Amino acid sequence: MEQPVTSQFELPADVIALVPMRNVVLFPHVLMPITVGRVRSIATIEHALQSKVPIGIVLQKDAAVDNPGLEALCGTGTIANIVRHMTSDDKTHHVVCQGVERFHIEALIEGYPFLAARIKRIEESAPITTQTEALALQLRERAIEILSLLPGVPAELAHALQATRAPSDLADITASLLDTEVSEKQMLLETIDTEERLQKVLHILSRRIEVLRLSQEIGERTKEQMEDRERKYLLREQLKAIQKELGEDGDNVKGGH
Repeated sequence: MEQPVTSQFELPADVIALVPMRNVVLFPHVLMPITVGRVRSIATIEHALQSKVPIGIVLQKDAAVDNPGLEALCGTGTIANIVRHMTSDDKTHHVVCQGVERFHIEALIEGYPFLAARIKRIEESAPITTQTEALALQLRERAIEILSLLPGVPAELAHALQATRAPSDLADITASLLDTEVSEKQMLLETIDTEERLQKVLHILSRRIEVLRLSQEIGERTKEQMEDRERKYLLREQLKAIQKELGEDGDNVKGGH
């Protein structure tokens, strides 16, 4: 079945074509690959590529729903630009998106081959206070610390965190790196106040660092216990061999008398 030609649609400034995501939250200032396979979502991608407009990435409340309506979508999403696009042999679309800014869904608009919504862009214009700067500094340090605890993390990530100056951007980039539930990431996306978001990300990050440290300590203790058991086993085997040698020598000595 051919996909609808979507270039004919010119959307109003406050309407955007959506891609509902089952288990992914995209943050502003973050690059993220996504895979798109549903007909309406593919139509969104094709419309965005043909019209050179951004798309709206929004999380579904229930991943099992195939054709989500307004009640099945989270209210806050992220406007994103498509920076790379590829189609695989099975017609699945692979897209790399760059998050731009948050938006709130006000209503879904009918009459398009894709899911379209009237949205309100969420601007972040809160002044940067000394408290915000202090939280950002602490968050940057903890984020770099957790990267050192994770195996196989590219060095570029630590450099990117060091280079990120705006506290709001830092909170979003760090939130995207967190190994946490998608519902928790959505909660962070919905936290508009920068200082509050910094505090929440810092709290989750500190908890993850504690878990990783404890996991490492348990791993090291287990390794030491195994090495200790192996060492004791080897010593026992060596002792048995020595005793056997001594026993045989003793027999030989007795036989000589």
